[in-house]
Amino acid sequence: MSPPLSRGTVSTYAIGIGPAAMLGLPFSVYLPPFVAAGGVVPVALVGLIFSLSTIWDGVVDPLIGTMIDRKSRGDGPHRRWMRLAALPIAVLLPMLVIWGDDLNFWLLLPLLLLYYSSYSLYDVAHLSWGSALAQSPDDSARLFGNRQFAEKIILVLAFALPAIAQAMVPDLDLQGRVLAYASLVIVLLPVALFAIARLPGRPVAHEPGIGWKAELRASLKSRTLLLLLAVQFLGAFSFGALSATFIFFADGYLALDHKGALLLFGTFVGGALFTPLWILAARRFGKPQTMIANCLWLLIVLGSGNFLPEGSFAIALLFSVVLGAGFMGLIFLHGMVSDFAPFDRDNCGRDRTAFLFAMLNLVQKLGNAVAVAIAYALLGAYGFDATRPGDSGELVRNIFTGLPLLGWAAMIVILLVLRRDKSVNRRGAVA
Repeated sequence: MSPPLSRGTVSTYAIGIGPAAMLGLPFSVYLPPFVAAGGVVPVALVGLIFSLSTIWDGVVDPLIGTMIDRKSRGDGPHRRWMRLAALPIAVLLPMLVIWGDDLNFWLLLPLLLLYYSSYSLYDVAHLSWGSALAQSPDDSARLFGNRQFAEKIILVLAFALPAIAQAMVPDLDLQGRVLAYASLVIVLLPVALFAIARLPGRPVAHEPGIGWKAELRASLKSRTLLLLLAVQFLGAFSFGALSATFIFFADGYLALDHKGALLLFGTFVGGALFTPLWILAARRFGKPQTMIANCLWLLIVLGSGNFLPEGSFAIALLFSVVLGAGFMGLIFLHGMVSDFAPFDRDNCGRDRTAFLFAMLNLVQKLGNAVAVAIAYALLGAYGFDATRPGDSGELVRNIFTGLPLLGWAAMIVILLVLRRDKSVNRRGAVA
């Protein structure tokens, strides 16, 4: 049995998540309103731009994964891919947050497509590097668990910066808040590059591909892979439905106008506080078992949302923190894919680790998109008015709690099946 990874290696790997932690989906919370506020691009076209970016990701992510798998050479190829991605991120981010509201449609769209492609390259290369480093299921639990722990710490800081900036400058406009959020990258990017320069590489030998048709057939015949993708879809769907209606739930059902952002911040605080405990549980009991316990946690906490009193910020904040603490137990799917990768290699005939992670990212984006579409379709069908959310408080509550409850309940069923699958439920050495 290989010796466990050192704490230094695990910590260095986690630090490498740096810019990817805050420049994916969370950054999209600020960027679309900022672009729309400039008035150069009509609001309808702003939505189209970001929809096209999602579609673009659907095409590019699998290609990025395949490129990393097939074009990597030598001892540290993942490091080279991440450095290659960091350069356009460092150039494009300042352009977007300084001039994004002044760019027309045809200038903004290609910048966003290149920006999100660079982000995907950085993220998939980092994930596949973690899989290459992991020599046991315990290693994968520690690596990917601490990766997510670092991500949540970074998100707490990132979402706190605009709030602090607004408190210090009461008249701060939206661009000022966007700049405050993005300013953290000035520190994170060089720190991440410093970390990955000291992270041990893993030799990667070129393996000829077996052809996309054969790989597709192998993927469709792999029950384990299909179940992992189903878990990812349901998790993303549940989280997407929750986040899409969170502000409406706070304003409309809880009658806490303009405090939704603070409650949302509370979910990240809860995640950062509880992640180490979920990591210990996954190492002790196994990843599928920990995720089942997590789903049960979320079902209970979210169900209690039906009984929250109106107007009580303290109780609502406690609910948000405890709910956010549950999100972090869902972080071990990356580790399960890492554990499954050697079995997939035997089945497929060559290593496809980066492709597997890219598919996981693609399914996550699809799950989020489907959840937002269904949630907003239901709101529209029952006459929800965003300017008067309090008139439809019960409707918002039912969607806010109902859709995620269905998703996480279905996840439990699939995880019970995966619990008996030794390719993703090997505990290895435990602490």
